[in-house]
Amino acid sequence: MPAPRNNADRSAVLRRKLTGLPTQPGVYLYRDQEGNLLYVGKAKVLRNRVKSYFQSKQLDAKTRRLVARIWDLEFVVCETELEALVLENNFIREHRPPYNILLRDDKSYPYVKLTWKNAFPQVFVTRKVKKDGSLYYGPFFPASTAYRTAELVYRFFQIRDCDIDIDGKRGRACLKYQLHRCTAPCIGAVDQADYREQAKEAKLFLEGRRDELKARLEAAMWQAAEHSAFELAAQYRDALQQLDAWFNRQKAATVDQEDTDLYGSAVLDGRACVHRLVMRDGRMVARREYVIEEVEAFDGAVLAEVLKRVYAEEEVPGRILVELEPADLELLREWLGTLRGSRPAIHVPQRGEKVELLAMAQENARLALERKFEPARLNQAVLEGLQGFLGLARLPRRIECFDISHGQGKEVVASCVVFSDGLPDRQRYRRFKMTNQQNDDFANMAEVITRRYQRLRNEGQEFPDLVLIDGGLGQLHAAESALAALGLDQLERASLAKKEELVFRPGSSEPLRIPRTSPVLQLLQRVRDEAHRFAITFHRERRGKRMTRSILDDIPGLGPARKARLVKEMGGVNAVRAAALEELLSRSWLPDEVGLAVYDSIHKPGR
Repeated sequence: MPAPRNNADRSAVLRRKLTGLPTQPGVYLYRDQEGNLLYVGKAKVLRNRVKSYFQSKQLDAKTRRLVARIWDLEFVVCETELEALVLENNFIREHRPPYNILLRDDKSYPYVKLTWKNAFPQVFVTRKVKKDGSLYYGPFFPASTAYRTAELVYRFFQIRDCDIDIDGKRGRACLKYQLHRCTAPCIGAVDQADYREQAKEAKLFLEGRRDELKARLEAAMWQAAEHSAFELAAQYRDALQQLDAWFNRQKAATVDQEDTDLYGSAVLDGRACVHRLVMRDGRMVARREYVIEEVEAFDGAVLAEVLKRVYAEEEVPGRILVELEPADLELLREWLGTLRGSRPAIHVPQRGEKVELLAMAQENARLALERKFEPARLNQAVLEGLQGFLGLARLPRRIECFDISHGQGKEVVASCVVFSDGLPDRQRYRRFKMTNQQNDDFANMAEVITRRYQRLRNEGQEFPDLVLIDGGLGQLHAAESALAALGLDQLERASLAKKEELVFRPGSSEPLRIPRTSPVLQLLQRVRDEAHRFAITFHRERRGKRMTRSILDDIPGLGPARKARLVKEMGGVNAVRAAALEELLSRSWLPDEVGLAVYDSIHKPGR
């Protein structure tokens, strides 16, 4: 049937088709005036779903634009909703309609490329993925990880990174051959079959297949030993040790070995970024990022579309961890089960290491959005939003945040981090040792606020636009009391409580509930989390120093050099502890008064 030619024809055609819609499951297709496909959707009841586009007044901006362009609609009736889901997915993959969610892969992160089809494969870092028969591993975040991984391939497996033609007739090899970073096929130092074995081992390494790689290296090590090639066997042994250390560092924090994908998202300025962590055999082997345009909120319907688009092209794992339940969960699981052979588990983690991994995916998504889409403009917009939410008199260009950290009342410390124009200003960070070494967060918060702003006032330095406290109403009251005692009531202040991410302001016991998808809350969370990180790092540093203190510390005249020499010559701290005074005084390089001080310090009462 030809498309209608004017608005009257359009309205007539749409009314006629809307009245004749069936009540079975199926797929509906919207077309524009030229007959181009605009959108494909599936429905459990076609009549109800399609009519909702034209009758509902609660449509978002993107859907309103879609409806304004619809001049014709078609539908395909299916037996079941699952059949409709499969057909919808096929239409979207084939036609890529502009109003469907189309995932745009983020190619800004680097990949490690293995030119597998080459006779003598190369390994190098690239940011462009092509269909050229090569194998790509990544993307890597941060980018330095890609270069570090490639360097390990050169070191462990001596794979080349040059792009010269290999004929084995070059006069001499480059310096990498001397550094054992390449086996020099260019001069014929290794034949194609042996080099191919090196490339296979590099491939296993890049794929994270630790057990297979270790088995190959161990077999090669014993074979070299049997043939008395002990130097080669030692190289294999060292490679095994280095690989163990590398894989242990790269192990993801999972409680089991089931293949898992995790999805975290962030929404900013009408765009969404979805970060996917790919876990295989208990290790993180890859990351993917997808950017979605024109998204007001990341909800279950959007997540379901993302999962359908991803797994239409890629292997379905046994478990999928998400931040919220996708729409039509059971139907989605059934469809994924047809692709995989068994239905995957899809659930929202509530506690433990899985929650931490999900938070990492969310943080990566947030950072990707901030990095890619005009950070300065977005920061300005977020600061303006923060000013509006909190009712601040001026834009909070400078925010100072405080946190307390301790271990059961010991090694109590505090941190002060500074954000300028929405970005960390690390040169202005400060940390404090608390004089009140007790488990009293309120007293410690009052102390750090007093010390910080008393000093700023005495030195005539600039005060912040907002003082942010990590904690609830009690911590905020403690900070307020300290500021009042200093005569600084005019400073704007707020606190952010971790449990429900509630914002408290002076003069009100009722907290502000900022939407969790709001960039304003995300900025406050980022500032708060940075204060927490800075405080706990300082606490751990002090705790580590306390736990590693030696009985030889703080002895007059026994500096680091003398202490190290004494421990080395006598065979350890315990040997020094057991030494007689005569043995200590017999050392010509150790003054008698220092030797006597060492003995007295070790044997004084209480030691």
